[in-house]
Amino acid sequence: MLLLLLVTIGGWLVVDFSREGERIVAERSRLAIHRSQLINRSFSDTFLAADYVLRDVIGRVSVVRDLAYPQPDAGVSKRLDALLKEKVATVTGLTDLVLFNGDCIFAAAANYPTQGTRSRQRFCNAARVDPGQSLHIQYMPPDKSASGRPVVLMSRTVGSPDGVLLGGAMVVIDLEYAQKWIAAFEIDEGDVLAIVDADGTLLARNPPLPEAIGRRTSPPLSQPGFGELDSSATFTAVSPMDGRERIFGLSKLERFPFVVIVGFDKLGVLAGWQHRAWQFAVGYILLSVLSLLALRVQLATERQREEMRKLANTDALTGIANRRYLMDLGGREFRRAKRYGNPLSVLMLDIDKFKSINDRWGHPAGDRVIQELANVMMFLVRAQDMCGRLGGEEFALILPETDTSGAALIAERLRKTVDESTVVHADDGTVVRFTVSIGIASLTPGDASFDAMLQRADKALYQAKEDGRNRSVIAGNQPYLE
Repeated sequence: MLLLLLVTIGGWLVVDFSREGERIVAERSRLAIHRSQLINRSFSDTFLAADYVLRDVIGRVSVVRDLAYPQPDAGVSKRLDALLKEKVATVTGLTDLVLFNGDCIFAAAANYPTQGTRSRQRFCNAARVDPGQSLHIQYMPPDKSASGRPVVLMSRTVGSPDGVLLGGAMVVIDLEYAQKWIAAFEIDEGDVLAIVDADGTLLARNPPLPEAIGRRTSPPLSQPGFGELDSSATFTAVSPMDGRERIFGLSKLERFPFVVIVGFDKLGVLAGWQHRAWQFAVGYILLSVLSLLALRVQLATERQREEMRKLANTDALTGIANRRYLMDLGGREFRRAKRYGNPLSVLMLDIDKFKSINDRWGHPAGDRVIQELANVMMFLVRAQDMCGRLGGEEFALILPETDTSGAALIAERLRKTVDESTVVHADDGTVVRFTVSIGIASLTPGDASFDAMLQRADKALYQAKEDGRNRSVIAGNQPYLE
């Protein structure tokens, strides 16, 4: 019962803590999405402002006349330079503002002298562009950037109705700005904030990891790619950047191909839960050990008590009831039979010529004879009967719910079994055969106690001895012979 209780408690603790761990992870997943959405809205303001600048600049120039390179009209060049310098200063994080013509040649620039350089953006090599204005955003690694630094290029192209590039405007966002901006957010040890583009290219990270900027990463296979993300997502995975398992929340910028990633270190998230789990586990183990030790002590005590009870109630030589215990049982059966008017009988047995057995073959052989008789009695008695050794070679058999005729049948069956089939070997291998004499007494109205019944059975036994042994005699009657 104790083991079942301990197993039940242990199973309940495992299930409960497992559910609590799942609940903590689920709550932190929701928090990761919520935080990524907040950072998303803050970060997207820069791109919305940059896009507004691009629209405004394109609206103020003639892509056909003003973006020619080289520009023959010095007044146009001066006006464009002034316009670009004014607009690039209106948005924090923009390092340059450039105009390019239909050949992707930079015609004017606000800060860097890149005029005459051909842009390396993807649409410059495309066969056609979308008619009207189109937004393009592209990560440019240091080896391809005009400034030699990793940047994000955000361009608006102007296409003719048949898809021919006419020109456009481009802003340059240095990733150092994005890195400083994202590094300003406070995070716990092991957590991470990151910004990637639709291709999974890492643009900024907190804590900083300069060697990883520009490297591509991807979500687990079970999750959609960054470019396929509709709005938000969450999952738990091992980061390919540093190998730590995190709970990730992703949020895509509206209208722009960027994804904000918030990652909570799973070990840190579950640290408190694991601490409590270990505390409960240690407490449960200690409780189980103490309980099992207490159970062991209790069982040992009960076993010792049972052994002492058996020693007190059992005959050491034969293993059956001793005289004291047999008399106690006989007294209880006597009172029960008297109370309910049920029949009760007792047999008293004695090994014939036992002294001569000891004298001829020795006491060890005599002990074996006594033990063999006890075995025969145990084999023949019914479940409700009780046999015991009164002392020496004398035995008694209590027969509840048994009248005189029934007792006589049992006595004769016992006597014949001993006479016909019981064999004991002496130390020298000699076969020792023996017989028993039996006295039978049944409960009568005149019996005042079980001891009185036993005395009558003893007198009947004495009569059986006097009549020649190897027989059974009913108290107050002639010898019973089948």
